[in-house]
Amino acid sequence: MNCKILTSYLYLYKGGIITGNIGDAHGRKRALVFSLFCMTVPTVAMGFLPTYKQVGGWSTTLLVICRLLQGFSVGGQLPSSLVYTLEQKPRQHWGYYGSMFSLACGMGSVLGNLIGALIRQLLTDEQLLEWGWRVAFFTGILILPVAIYLHLYGREHNPNEGHYNENDDGLDELIDEATVTSVDQRSNRSNTMAESITSSIIQNTRPLQHSFKKDNLAALLSSFLTPMLAGAGYYITFVWMSIYMSTLIDPPISGAFWVNLLASLFHLIPVVLAGWLSDIYGRNRVMSVGAVSVGIVAPFMLWIISRGKTVDAFFAQACIGILLSLFSGPIFAWLPEKFPPSVRLTSAALGWNAGICVSAGFSPAVATSLVHRFGKVAPVSIYPFFAVIALIGMFISTKVHNEEDESRIGGTKATLTLDSEFTDEASTRLL
Repeated sequence: MNCKILTSYLYLYKGGIITGNIGDAHGRKRALVFSLFCMTVPTVAMGFLPTYKQVGGWSTTLLVICRLLQGFSVGGQLPSSLVYTLEQKPRQHWGYYGSMFSLACGMGSVLGNLIGALIRQLLTDEQLLEWGWRVAFFTGILILPVAIYLHLYGREHNPNEGHYNENDDGLDELIDEATVTSVDQRSNRSNTMAESITSSIIQNTRPLQHSFKKDNLAALLSSFLTPMLAGAGYYITFVWMSIYMSTLIDPPISGAFWVNLLASLFHLIPVVLAGWLSDIYGRNRVMSVGAVSVGIVAPFMLWIISRGKTVDAFFAQACIGILLSLFSGPIFAWLPEKFPPSVRLTSAALGWNAGICVSAGFSPAVATSLVHRFGKVAPVSIYPFFAVIALIGMFISTKVHNEEDESRIGGTKATLTLDSEFTDEASTRLL
């Protein structure tokens, strides 16, 4: 199992789960600060790693550890920063603010591409292999002042304050008390009260388990399938494409990394427009237009790129980016809307990370394999494949109840069914 697969595993099962639980139980800011610090250390450390000639196999081991820690932090960083931002904005403008988040992510990728292009342009191959590759990792230190500022001055936001219990002391006694009361004094109605309290206690102490309750599974499945187009589409178009243009096609495209950088700029501004339109016309409608457009037009654009002409490749790649923005612009508002606040961060992290791991994590390798096996045009099939998956995910999302309907997954409102005599004491102890 290579480093990429290991990183993806931790990205999904560890980072998202732990950070999501921190955010849902203890506050969004705490989760975000935690993930930022977790990203700073391994990123900078990679710039100081010894070479294989210096320490042998230990260099590989240290590299894998750093990559695992990076995956751990990314698994919670994106969902926590997204939820922290949106929940403090007016609900009717989530599409716009979510698109600004997408814009910020895109700008980060553009800066990364710019550094990569400059390093390749300014350094010789020998310098690049000897020390130039470390420069990009040293820039990770810029994350640290952001994390410190957020920790010191950022406002904590915890919509679930008092909802999740940090201490389980006395909960078993409360369950026993409710059960005894139901048997000896209350008959059938009191049995219902005891079940409601027990359900509430379980929910309050296990946010991860609560995310996998039956009534939340459709939202989880939808949040797993739908982002695949955003992940695979972006990685194929703006990460893998530079390698495709420079080494996988013949003739190669001159200045492929600069073409890739300039084309990626055309993906940034339209995402804000798409997010704003989704506030007016609805997320699924705008995203469906984007998914269908990418599935139909992007394969033809990739064929144009495969011909090896620089100017044509630039316009074709930019076209894919514009169409993809119609989908990726609204998705950062679409995702958290699928879940209620009580499990929003944990569930969004689980669904998003799973979808991105499968799509973005493996689509570049699949695309390269298709080129070697079937020719340079073969990767065109990736776009319609993930477009169909995204449309299926959005269809499933139409079956998900309103995200503010806490009662659909047994939230604390279940205690409202209790008789007034029992509610006064029990609800005080629970909440």
